[in-house]
Amino acid sequence: MDHPVDLETLKTFEFDRILSESTTTGSIYLLGKLHNESAIIHLQRTILSADGASELVKHGLEEIKVFLDNRPYFSAHALLARSTSSLPDLQIKLIWPATEIHIAKYTLQERVMVSETAEKYAKVVVPYIESFPPDRIQWVYNILEGKKEADRVLYRDDDPSRGFLILPDLKWDQTSMTALYLVVLVQDRTIRSLRDLTRDHVPLLRRIRQQAFITAKEVFNVEPNKLRLFIHYQPSYYHFHVHVVHIDHENLSGMMVGQARLLEDIISLSILQQMTLTYALGVEHGLYASFLAASN
Repeated sequence: MDHPVDLETLKTFEFDRILSESTTTGSIYLLGKLHNESAIIHLQRTILSADGASELVKHGLEEIKVFLDNRPYFSAHALLARSTSSLPDLQIKLIWPATEIHIAKYTLQERVMVSETAEKYAKVVVPYIESFPPDRIQWVYNILEGKKEADRVLYRDDDPSRGFLILPDLKWDQTSMTALYLVVLVQDRTIRSLRDLTRDHVPLLRRIRQQAFITAKEVFNVEPNKLRLFIHYQPSYYHFHVHVVHIDHENLSGMMVGQARLLEDIISLSILQQMTLTYALGVEHGLYASFLAASN
């Protein structure tokens, strides 16, 4: 039986442990169970718009508790007045049922730098990718086929080889433009990661860049020179996608050197199949043990 995702379901959450947390972003990942299935719940304070913040200060606070008073500097904790709240306090994301791969991804862990040659890619990474059951990325295919999230799609081209979709990433609640985060999903299911890109894909990458600029401007009034377009390696899921993020976005964890590759650089290189790629890999990642074995 599929249980609905609602308040009553969340009240049944059986907490196990904290996977990771960030005081900078006000974000925390909790592991537990919902109806005897592993679940990851991500809680994060929502980002206020400028208008919302000023209104909150004037009319939305019930109480403040000053814990630092050293003029001219003050710090306080505030309680929101319940009666004013058209603004949500929390953004909640849920992964349910969560696999061991999901749990490893969101667990705070040691990271190491690895160098992946073309030979190691063939020997270590390809078998890892092919070990996943086909339904691992069925959620992506559901979006591409219009079965899920159709109302969130901002741009759609259904051509099987040159088409792609643009939609808001689930990490963005669409309230603050400086936190803008879009994702581009290609229609071509043979491109699993940037390792599969060839010179023949350069026209596709250029169309993605151009349309991302157009969509961000037309829908959100964000200029092209305010956008950072990049590709993750290793990616979270093996269907080629491009991240489109406002340059002032403060959550830089997914944009670090060694993980994020700028789309402009990818277009210029177009020889990625033979390159050695160096990146950070968590010791809980499914590839880590195989890399260790291949290095011995």
